[in-house]
Amino acid sequence: MAAPGTSMARPRRSSLIGLVIATAVLYLAADVLIPLALAILLAFLLAPAVRRLERWKLGRVGATILVSFLGFGIILGVGAIAATQAVSLAAKLPEYRQHIVSKIHALRHPDRRSTIGKAAEAIKDIEKQAAPERPPMPVKETPATAFEALGEYLAPVAKPAAMTLAVIVFTVLFLLNLEAMRERLIGLLGTARISATTRAMGEASYRVSRYLGTQLIVNAMFGVPFGIALYFIGIPNALLFGLLGMVLRFVPYVGVWIAAAMPIALSFAISDGWTPVFWTAGVFVVLELALAYVVEPWLYGKSAGLSPIAIIAAVLFWTWLWGPIGLLLATPLTVCVAVIGRHIPEFGYFNMLLGTDPVLSPSERFYQRLLALDHEDAARMIEHHAGVQGTARTCDEIIIPALRLAELDRRKGALEPVRERYVYEHMRRIVEGLAAPAAANASGSLCIVAAHGDADQIAALAAAKLFAPSQVSVIGAPALAAEVARSATERRCTNVLISAVPPKTAHYAGYLARRLRRELREVNIAVGLWTGEDNFGSTRDRLARLGVDQVLGRIAETPNLLRKLAHAPKAAANEPQPKHSARR
Repeated sequence: MAAPGTSMARPRRSSLIGLVIATAVLYLAADVLIPLALAILLAFLLAPAVRRLERWKLGRVGATILVSFLGFGIILGVGAIAATQAVSLAAKLPEYRQHIVSKIHALRHPDRRSTIGKAAEAIKDIEKQAAPERPPMPVKETPATAFEALGEYLAPVAKPAAMTLAVIVFTVLFLLNLEAMRERLIGLLGTARISATTRAMGEASYRVSRYLGTQLIVNAMFGVPFGIALYFIGIPNALLFGLLGMVLRFVPYVGVWIAAAMPIALSFAISDGWTPVFWTAGVFVVLELALAYVVEPWLYGKSAGLSPIAIIAAVLFWTWLWGPIGLLLATPLTVCVAVIGRHIPEFGYFNMLLGTDPVLSPSERFYQRLLALDHEDAARMIEHHAGVQGTARTCDEIIIPALRLAELDRRKGALEPVRERYVYEHMRRIVEGLAAPAAANASGSLCIVAAHGDADQIAALAAAKLFAPSQVSVIGAPALAAEVARSATERRCTNVLISAVPPKTAHYAGYLARRLRRELREVNIAVGLWTGEDNFGSTRDRLARLGVDQVLGRIAETPNLLRKLAHAPKAAANEPQPKHSARR
């Protein structure tokens, strides 16, 4: 089975250069690209409603106008309410000045007779001595004309208003031209990739829409009860803090703490005691724990498809790039980047770095742990997998593929002698620790012999774990055919299984099988070529001519081996039998 990471392209020099150029463009053209990004995300959210209204025979233009009017009406209405609440809170702040001043004074000027007071006085003296002299502040000139005064008044709101208008216009245009925009993007990336591009766009649309919609529901489940609780606690402008909680929770990890810090700080400022502070903090903790450990795992699953480290890195990157807007857009934009990496091979490293898909297969992870000399972690992997999937599947899906990887590295000379001994020795210990059935699963006895090396021996031990200890014997390698025959006779084995781990062990298995057929004419002989496949091609016929009765590809097939051999006719080696026993 191919490893999950094999289809992911490594970053080439040209793609890295393109990534640097794209980052520079995103930074320099932020004023243009931020409204476009916001409009695309809003189009992701509103497009399903537009399509549903179209199915109701409303038409594209009518559906777009209606959905846009309702969507932006809700957004602007919530923004107006929040602005009104903020202005009201600012007007009330002078009423709380005395509480704020007294508490700050108590914190800054503790009793000089106490230890804290003495330490504070010492720190102040040090600050005064180390502080540089400050130049006088320049006096701000008043505007000369009414036109200049109007310009200074409108300057702070002109840019946000223009950006809001651009977002509305872009969103409406995207909703009106969904199919045309999709086709143009496919044409830009090349019609040769029409299948991959279509899948990538569909997955990105689904993931982003699902993430934003689910996040909105969760945020509402936080903001609404939080605002109601603040109202009954007595925090002024509770509606404002409920709305801010809904919005700020879109910022991963950080936003929720900012949303809680503001009402907690206000409760500290407006009250003489600490009861409102404790109540505000308690409500926040209860709501956040309920959402984080009950609601969010149930709703989300892996809807975003991003690892926690990727989300934190994305927040830092997009905030550096686009400021507060980038903080809000970090997760949806990173989802789109990860989806591109999943479907376009040249950018596969994006999905490797950002996504949740495992980069290494279970067998590769197991082998890597052994290469890292981490026996405990490797043993835990096998123990967990065997407890869930069973011993047979664990051997076929993890242990045997790991043995194949080790054999490939050994043949290439990529394994140091010390590490090679560690890998084989500890893999053997882990296999010996697997549980075996207590009772025999079929009549007859079985001898399992390694075809050539350590990997074959470990595979033989793994196959033996599917039989009762009284039913199976393992003969180690290297062993002469005569020694194997003698051991099989002494142990009264009626069946012999030769264990061979690829690559290039079929030759050893065939050679040993031919010699054993000469020595043990009445014994059933099988070969386990542990490839994980059933199609052996000409190998099966060649082994049959050498006297092999059965050929297996998986460890899981060995429990039925005795029943198969009991009813199978014995094969004979395609050569004249010698008069005397042949020895290697």
